[in-house]
Amino acid sequence: MRELDRWEGKLTWPLFCARVAKVLDVESVSKHTMYLYPSIKEGFQKRQKDIRTARDALPRDYTLEVATRRIADLEAQVKRLSETNELLLDQFRRWQYNAYANNVRMDLLAWDKPLPEVNRSGRSRNKKKTKEKKSA
Repeated sequence: MRELDRWEGKLTWPLFCARVAKVLDVESVSKHTMYLYPSIKEGFQKRQKDIRTARDALPRDYTLEVATRRIADLEAQVKRLSETNELLLDQFRRWQYNAYANNVRMDLLAWDKPLPEVNRSGRSRNKKKTKEKKSA
């Protein structure tokens, strides 16, 4: 999605797929693969529309060209993030209502409990505790 926010110039599926393949360091990515991800498909269509709208509204004063492009990119990013935020808020509200409707006691659930640490060493953390118990 970040590549869509940064996109300048004509936006087509072949050009976008080529850029995504380059970013992912793969040989190629097809349009059909991209269509499997609704958020990418919708983001692409919205960005394409925004580029057309911005192109028609751009002033012809080339001293402001870079600043105008930067503003357009930032506005596209803000718009996308705002829409994503609103979708997440709606989802949270649905979950909250459904929990209430099903008599889930929110105060008894550990919703804000921190996630467990990620063990990247490959060793089990329980081995140390097991050895201590065996020696006792």
